[in-house]
Amino acid sequence: MHLIRLFFKRILDDFRQKKLIPLKILCFVHASTQLVLYPYLTIHMRELGINVEETAVMSSLTPLFLIMIPPLAGLFADKIGNFRLLLALTSSMGGLSALLLLLVPVGRYTITYPPAVELIASCDSAVLHLQDVRQYSCHPIHPYEHDTNLTLQSCGFVCQSLNVSKDMHVVLKSKSYNVNLKSLTRSQRLIYRNVINPISEDFDSKDRKRVRILTNNPNFNSTITQVSDSKIYFPTPQLYTMNCNDINNITCLFGNFDLISELEKDIHEDYRARIARRIEDDVDESPVYSINAIQSRNKPFKDFEGDDSTTCIDRFKEAENDVEVMVQVGYKEFSKCYSACAMTTPRASLCENSQQQIDIDPSFTFWSYMALRVLIGIIGGTSFALFEGAVIAIIREQEADYGMQKVYGSVGGIISSPISGLFIDYASRGKGYTDFRPAFYMYAVLKVMSGILVLGLDLEFKKPAKTLVKDVITVFKNFEIVALLIVCIVMGTAWGYLESFLFWFLQDLGASQSLMGITITVGGIAGLPLLVLSGPIIKKIGHSNVLFIGFIFYAIRLFGYSFIYNPWLSLIFEAMESVTLSLSFTAAVTYAALLSSTTTDSSVQGLLGGLYYGVGKGAGSLIGGYLMKFFGTRLTYRLFAAATLVTGLFYFVFNRFCIRKFVKCRENDTSAKNNANVESCETSHIKANIDVAADKMSSEMTGLDRLKLVKDTTDGGSDSGVENPAYLDNELCKDDTKKIQEKRLT
Repeated sequence: MHLIRLFFKRILDDFRQKKLIPLKILCFVHASTQLVLYPYLTIHMRELGINVEETAVMSSLTPLFLIMIPPLAGLFADKIGNFRLLLALTSSMGGLSALLLLLVPVGRYTITYPPAVELIASCDSAVLHLQDVRQYSCHPIHPYEHDTNLTLQSCGFVCQSLNVSKDMHVVLKSKSYNVNLKSLTRSQRLIYRNVINPISEDFDSKDRKRVRILTNNPNFNSTITQVSDSKIYFPTPQLYTMNCNDINNITCLFGNFDLISELEKDIHEDYRARIARRIEDDVDESPVYSINAIQSRNKPFKDFEGDDSTTCIDRFKEAENDVEVMVQVGYKEFSKCYSACAMTTPRASLCENSQQQIDIDPSFTFWSYMALRVLIGIIGGTSFALFEGAVIAIIREQEADYGMQKVYGSVGGIISSPISGLFIDYASRGKGYTDFRPAFYMYAVLKVMSGILVLGLDLEFKKPAKTLVKDVITVFKNFEIVALLIVCIVMGTAWGYLESFLFWFLQDLGASQSLMGITITVGGIAGLPLLVLSGPIIKKIGHSNVLFIGFIFYAIRLFGYSFIYNPWLSLIFEAMESVTLSLSFTAAVTYAALLSSTTTDSSVQGLLGGLYYGVGKGAGSLIGGYLMKFFGTRLTYRLFAAATLVTGLFYFVFNRFCIRKFVKCRENDTSAKNNANVESCETSHIKANIDVAADKMSSEMTGLDRLKLVKDTTDGGSDSGVENPAYLDNELCKDDTKKIQEKRLT
């Protein structure tokens, strides 16, 4: 109950600070902007045909190109002081420039063939054969005998004409045709007219850039089909069917004795057959299969052992019938025709290939996409450094809580990411490919809105730094901040791998874009309590211990992903992002702010962001991508889990025996109570702090004031994890300052 009361009290107390409302709105829009697009960029690259190795290279090189952008932007921001207009400009430009990625063409694409192979069964020299109509490439699994299932679709006639090539397209698009059957011995004549149902559009090479998963033609049993360059299949539904019996030997009959008999029922009968591909066939030509045994699946199971051929009889060509068949399509007539039936079989039983990759210009796609990503990264990196610098500056000025402001950013991500996923799914319906345009449009609109909202911030209080380089050097003489930056690189590596390839992995598991958006929502919702209570948590256990806990949760999260096969189970491990990102990164940012000064906020935060989102993400993407190539996805997750666990344990030991002593020295120096311990600390660090405190006593924050990052709390604590000097008596503060000055003089 105490935690619940504290949770709501902190929210209400923070919301009463009216001057922070513009910052809260900006955090909401800014986080919405990032999470509406960036998680989907990896699978957007995949949609353009950029493979896993290229994705790894791009996701690693792009951040590496931009390592220095956030620090330089932070230095520039600290130098000019009020950088509101620059932040508004970079934010708006970042949104508009992202739309350029929609202009990058598809470099390669993979089409998935239909689940069934369409075949034509015919009687050739009294032997039953199957011929692939060769609509899609089929690489036979082997030339040996094997069993498969066949489904009879319809029967008709295959006609041949040497002059049909130039008129083939016109014939295939015909809406109707007549089949003239004339018995030369029985004086019977029949005219069969077939009107073709509207068929689905054929997909040419250009269309397949949009339609990647192909399906079988549902009207295959009633539409004209090209068998080869000079042969065409004309179905005649219900005119006759194929009957196979095994009374003595297996024999299949095509056609009837009587042309004017009743029409057959259009039944799709299933057969079990043993087939063998003719060895002499060229692999590049349509394969022909001999049916050595066949049986209706409606009859009791029969062992095909010993059956080596199936005979067939074309009843229309028997002497007692001697039927002449002629097909008329418009003005075109076909007279060389024989009986045949359309059949289908599962593709996996005949073909070893289920997909085909088609390259257009993958090199151009890769380099153009990378160039645009670098451009967008330069603008985005500048905007990031300026934004974080503005947030820290306002928090210092208003004595506010960093974690509380980030709560509203988390809420923005919770709302925007699933909405983006829903819009992507909606725009992709019926297209056979993923349409990412809604995410890009939302990103552009939100970035422009963010730029407009920035103009409402008050940054007049932030003065230009006069001794910027000296101040930055002073900060980086601090041993703690160097250790913190190294930790951020390692954590950024784990985050970068998940950021680049988590959605890739979920897509392989069959997850929709909506589910991918929900994963971000779950992580955001789980992170809200930790963001609200981040101050007391960090104060209780310290910044370093929070970072160690983040490593442990990264290891659990990565290891857990490697065992899931249902994409919905990812939500369990996405909830752990509340610790690995929300709490851990809050601890890192406030730790860096604690160790920096007012004039170096933007510089330090820019470097922190550059290492975490630049070096870390680049390393995670590059290492992860190549590990996935050589070891597979699941093993890669386990390797990353082991690496984060080992790093976390090493940092815990290092913190306990090195950094903890360093922190105690800083606290003793701050309170000025134990001169002996102060003298035992690192000399350069003490002198730097004393110089800064004395030189800036009248115009800048003192070393004590610099720790005052958050508003006063009832327990006298600070969200930074150190005692809040706001609760110290004014006389005590004066005494401490005097002691420091006296120490410097001596």
